Amino acid sequence: MRNVKPQVVYLHGLSSSGQSATCQRLRRALPKHDVITPDIPVQPEVAISELKRLASMLEPDAVIVGTSMGGMFAQMFRGFRRILINPSFHTSVHMSEKVGQRLPFHNPRKDGLKDFEVNDKLVKKYQKLETKQFDPKTGIIGKRADDPSQVWAFFGTHDTTVNCKDEYLQHYTQAQDFEGEHRLDPDTTLNLIVPKILELLPTK
Repeated sequence: MRNVKPQVVYLHGLSSSGQSATCQRLRRALPKHDVITPDIPVQPEVAISELKRLASMLEPDAVIVGTSMGGMFAQMFRGFRRILINPSFHTSVHMSEKVGQRLPFHNPRKDGLKDFEVNDKLVKKYQKLETKQFDPKTGIIGKRADDPSQVWAFFGTHDTTVNCKDEYLQHYTQAQDFEGEHRLDPDTTLNLIVPKILELLPTK
């Protein structure tokens, strides 16, 4: 019998990376777990392809956690237990306000990229993805039967960046507010998100 560490996947938000402070904080808080924190490619079709490949390699009981844009991608991991934190189901709206700009990445990335250009083509790609993200046939990462009761979401009461709670509740039921803003702060990570991850993971 294989001795597999419980797996936790953390998907970062726009302009971030798998080396963010939240990623490092989760690794320190979950030393007995395999915390997987990929860099999400900027091009959404490439991101979906790589995330599908990741999903195919995960154990069935892995927990997927995503913040902001990462929450949108995490929602699409059908068949897995998911935790969405301030999910941004319409990243294209934020991008459309930045067309013509180069946005810096806040954290180092394995591909070495320092920034990325926002143009109309990129915005339209995200718009296309967003229209399919809740579709049970096309808006999926992975090929497993889904259970909507295995999805949880947390919404910061002071989040002035996105507000997708009503849209979330059109598809899922388990939502909780917390005192916080859009970005995931250390206190919320350690006292709210980590306990929820441990609750969902199997005991081995």
